[in-house]
Amino acid sequence: MNIKQVRSYYENKENYPCPLTEKLIKAGYQQAKGHGYMDFAKEQGLEIDYRKGEPNQWWHLIRAYCDFENESNLQPIQIKCGELLVWMAEIANCCDNSKLRELEELVDKIIASGESEYHSNETTPNVKYQRGVCNTNIRKLCMDDIIKAVEESYRTSNL
Repeated sequence: MNIKQVRSYYENKENYPCPLTEKLIKAGYQQAKGHGYMDFAKEQGLEIDYRKGEPNQWWHLIRAYCDFENESNLQPIQIKCGELLVWMAEIANCCDNSKLRELEELVDKIIASGESEYHSNETTPNVKYQRGVCNTNIRKLCMDDIIKAVEESYRTSNL
């Protein structure tokens, strides 16, 4: 799965409902300000508020990731961000019923694992997660299914 395939698959899916992703982010599972796409969102003057799920994951993937990568590079992409992977899986509808239940259970487990952390800014989550471990678990659960859905769609649309 490369940048061209990812853009082709997700670019027109900005307004799809993603209740599982929304649940995860609104529980405070969002990359911290001062890192990656959050820095870029701030530079762009976008609203950053986990309570609203902003910036949204479509923007994260298309504007903060794909727009900065060379589409002619056919190297497989490496996405590590858990909330983005949950969104990608939800949009692709690539998890069968049992895998979707596993993803829902994993999201619930992640949310339950959050530790309280005080922030005076109400748009910053007052919870901290072990993102490295959580992101790895999300990736293990759904990355292969995401790749399969994106690559299959790209193959069939380019026949």
